[in-house]
Amino acid sequence: MAKQFEYKIITPILNREEKLNQLGYEGWELVAVDSATMYFKREAKP
Repeated sequence: MAKQFEYKIITPILNREEKLNQLGYEGWELVAVDSATMYFKREAKP
């Protein structure tokens, strides 16, 4: 079975470093940045 992913889109945020670290601990991977919008993905849990 192919891997499935879920996605998260975040627009400008305050305390960016703290928030990005939290997302990393939750398994989110930054995959793209467009202007100030950040796109994340992580493997979906069954």
